[in-house]
Amino acid sequence: MDILISTNQAIELAKVTNIRLIEDAQHCPIYSPGIARDNAIHYCTTKTIFLMDADLLCAPSLVEHFSISNQNLSHKNINAFEMYPCLYLTKEETERFDGDFQGCLESFLRGENHRVEGIALASSCLLLNREWFLQLGGFDERFVGHGGEDLELIDRLCQHYPIGPRPSDYGLNIKAQHPGDYQGFRRYFSYYALPHLFAGRFLVHQWHPRPLTHPYHKRRAGNDALLEQMLANPGPLKGPVIPCNDLNGELPDFREWMIRLQEDAGYPVSEYPGLLRWKDGVTVKRPLWRKMRKLYLNPKAFFKDMIKSKS
Repeated sequence: MDILISTNQAIELAKVTNIRLIEDAQHCPIYSPGIARDNAIHYCTTKTIFLMDADLLCAPSLVEHFSISNQNLSHKNINAFEMYPCLYLTKEETERFDGDFQGCLESFLRGENHRVEGIALASSCLLLNREWFLQLGGFDERFVGHGGEDLELIDRLCQHYPIGPRPSDYGLNIKAQHPGDYQGFRRYFSYYALPHLFAGRFLVHQWHPRPLTHPYHKRRAGNDALLEQMLANPGPLKGPVIPCNDLNGELPDFREWMIRLQEDAGYPVSEYPGLLRWKDGVTVKRPLWRKMRKLYLNPKAFFKDMIKSKS
């Protein structure tokens, strides 16, 4: 299995041992992670690949699981894939993080926000068959800059490996702080990823500044619009459709299923409400820069939140 990490910080990555750097001379003025990953995958020699970003760290349980999941994938249909959740560390936790992955998970599950500020159950951290990735056409290179290319790829992966029927709201591109409030494709994607969370198979995202004035981040709004357009008008299938049988082809109510998995893992919702809401008494930090960022990237959601807060 090859682990592919796309980054425009090659000098920093070069300090890591046992790593091979592939020079990606992009001719476009704005960095494209999708193009970088496509180029790297063409150099791979393994049957399976794992995609992640340079600002992520893998929990030990996930690393240990790779050998098993890698073998499992090789015995499944070519279009099978695995998707792993990601916790977003606060700036303070990033600066002091000492490898306590489980402590960060349990802090977030308790509904605290001083160590982890958010979660993405459906993330771009994917384990999949290399030949199938190439057959699908790789990442769509119309996505340049930040966002969109990973979700569009996951949509195509799910088309060929459906875990259940797509809900009527599938096309909604609406983020939510807590998974219990997920809608649209994010909720659908989460059916693939959630079981990994309670097994300790997740990653953490290290905080870093994301200046909106940088051309890379300024492309986010346009990429979101392109993603929504592509979800509404999917292209032709590139191969067989073979269902994922993890849920026997029927999707349970997401909130009820999530709570059941959580409690089966030993996290009663009464003590661990974090996937549904913040813990009582927790102060929700909404700095002005974050509000301005949301206004810039998603004005519809910004004004919707403003109306909701006044009601």
